[in-house]
Amino acid sequence: MTDTALTPFKRIILRTVLNDVSPTGARVIAVPDDLEISNLHEVFLSIFCWAYDPGFIIRIHAQEFNSFQRRSRGKRLQDFRLRRQEKFLYLCDTLDLWEWELRVLDVQEGTAGEENPVCVEGRGAMPPENCGGPRGYRLMLKRQEAGPGVSDPAAIAAAMKTLAEAYGDEPEIDWQLFEEAVNSGWKNVEERLERSGPLTPACFSLKETNERLALWAQRRRL
Repeated sequence: MTDTALTPFKRIILRTVLNDVSPTGARVIAVPDDLEISNLHEVFLSIFCWAYDPGFIIRIHAQEFNSFQRRSRGKRLQDFRLRRQEKFLYLCDTLDLWEWELRVLDVQEGTAGEENPVCVEGRGAMPPENCGGPRGYRLMLKRQEAGPGVSDPAAIAAAMKTLAEAYGDEPEIDWQLFEEAVNSGWKNVEERLERSGPLTPACFSLKETNERLALWAQRRRL
């Protein structure tokens, strides 16, 4: 990052919303415009409290940049000349594709002491690491809320069989194989829940988020 104490910079205020997740995960963050897009990705990993870097994709001004492209290296937010109310898309994790919609709320003149990214406000918890993307996270929430009954493979198979019969001839389905597949899928969900611990989807701590961002900024200076 450039020496912002000597070089003028602007402060970009971004409203970020995590798509396909309920309760909604949203953050308002302030970042310097000389921030490289790879570092913006690291800022989001800090917000997520994720240790693993699964790569990123940014779609902006009808162009795509990602962590694997040579042309993405050294690309900074200021290069896009962002204006108020502009939107762009950021995908965190090139496997599970957590999709964020980013909107520019404001572009301000930067002053000394405002060089580091900070979270201004937010709501909703961030999903745990390696939980299978939005769909996997929704299944974890459903399993936690409804209890073991929701993942009973025999009950699910019986319901599917009844539904099939209601719509005419029963299709040729190996129901034992179906139960095994359902059981394997829900077992995977339960293992993720066990690793993550109880989910608190509405929980948000501004203090803890900014502590993680401050730690990231400190590491960047070393």
